[in-house]
Amino acid sequence: MDEKSYEGIFYLSIEGNSLKCTCDTSAVIRWLFSTNVFLDRVNKNFSCTLANGSESNTVDVYRRFHEHFSNCNNKTWLRLGIGLLVAFVIFTVPLAVIFNFRWKITFWIYRKFKRVVEHKLERKFNYDIYLSYADDRFQWVQCDFLQRVETSWHMKVCVEDRDFQIGVSKADEIANAIACSKHAIFIMSESYKDNEWNKFVIERVKFEKCRNYLQKIIILVKDATASCVPPELDDIIKNVTIIDWDDNETGWDKLRMTLFTDSF
Repeated sequence: MDEKSYEGIFYLSIEGNSLKCTCDTSAVIRWLFSTNVFLDRVNKNFSCTLANGSESNTVDVYRRFHEHFSNCNNKTWLRLGIGLLVAFVIFTVPLAVIFNFRWKITFWIYRKFKRVVEHKLERKFNYDIYLSYADDRFQWVQCDFLQRVETSWHMKVCVEDRDFQIGVSKADEIANAIACSKHAIFIMSESYKDNEWNKFVIERVKFEKCRNYLQKIIILVKDATASCVPPELDDIIKNVTIIDWDDNETGWDKLRMTLFTDSF
């Protein structure tokens, strides 16, 4: 209508209409006193109904414009505030949960990822355990160790005297057997270091551990002292579990817990 008034004289008749002076019509009230359109009342004083139902007029409302309409934007700001609060809660609560339980979440992810990787790698493991020991432990290995681990625990153990093929290079047999084993167990005695092949076994175990295929390295110190552990294992000693063996159920419990407990 303002554009029409510039093209010529434009009259607008408001008299007799029911006007409302509320938040919804605040822009109209402001327009009445700024427009160039000719109204049927020069003083622009029209009766109107306020938001509370009382009667007033446009002149009085316009004069006290801020008083009448200062609260009109409250709902908008309230909606905006609620929206920001909801967004803040949605954003911060998950972050707070992640931060407070970050190690548990990390551990859970690790366990899930580790199981997936192990599941894929299990097809490569022909043996659960590669067993290395000195000749003076042969009788105990055959009568006690293999009976408990293979018969009772249903784990497959690679033993040189039983599982290596005749006529094949011993070095190749050792390397392949360790590469195809999930864990490695050394049964230490004072004579273990006397066999030069045992040094080769240690080097292959270290190699497979560096490749992250060999999962656990366990040393059983039976009827011996910790000094019998070869110094060649010092490089990976932090990845080695040493069990001071007791000839009772305590020793077996320690071994079983080590084998069947996931390491982090």
